Amino acid sequence: METEKRGKGRPRQAENTMPFWQFMRAARVMYAYDDARERGEKHSVAVKEAVELLKQSSLGMPISQTEVKRILAVWRPRNAGTILRFERKIVTEEDIKAHYLILGQVAALQEKTGLSLGVPTNHELTGPLVSLTARFAERPNYPRHNRKIVRND
Repeated sequence: METEKRGKGRPRQAENTMPFWQFMRAARVMYAYDDARERGEKHSVAVKEAVELLKQSSLGMPISQTEVKRILAVWRPRNAGTILRFERKIVTEEDIKAHYLILGQVAALQEKTGLSLGVPTNHELTGPLVSLTARFAERPNYPRHNRKIVRND
């Protein structure tokens, strides 16, 4: 009986992929950072606020100021003209009804065809639901607070 020999070391992750939880962490970091910067906060304060928001809302998710800076460096390079931008929205009752309608249709399709689509069976919703919308947008320019104003009189 012959066994296949495994390579040494840690198994490699597929190239150009990332786990879903890391993508969602990056999305929430970018949203929190943008929100703070739009309120006029400096970069360092916006980074701290992004860390605090994630620590409060996701207790088990690892995050630090250094990780926020890494996420911003990867997803928002300085020379990029277009970036991935995330917007937060509280889900309305109509959105929830539409969601339940779709879940019902998928469940009916699942019974009819015998396919397993992995539809959640627990439809209990607790607390306000929030959705994140991703779109491509121009990279925002946040001017410095201490910039010199040149007057042409």
